[in-house]
Amino acid sequence: MRYSGDPRWITLRYAGSKCRRCGKQLKRGERAFRYKDGSLYCDSDNCGQAASRSFDAAASDEAMLTGNW
Repeated sequence: MRYSGDPRWITLRYAGSKCRRCGKQLKRGERAFRYKDGSLYCDSDNCGQAASRSFDAAASDEAMLTGNW
């Protein structure tokens, strides 16, 4: 089950943001993992990919425990 506040992958419309984990400058058109609070993570394995995997695992665990498959 997905909710409106869940983090998700986006394509950046504007340049100037930084990855919260590694500090990389993000450019327009790059893919980033975005949380509702506005924090962004670049598409590298240690940043956005890791955050995405962690969120998906937690969401899957919650769905299984609540019976909302």
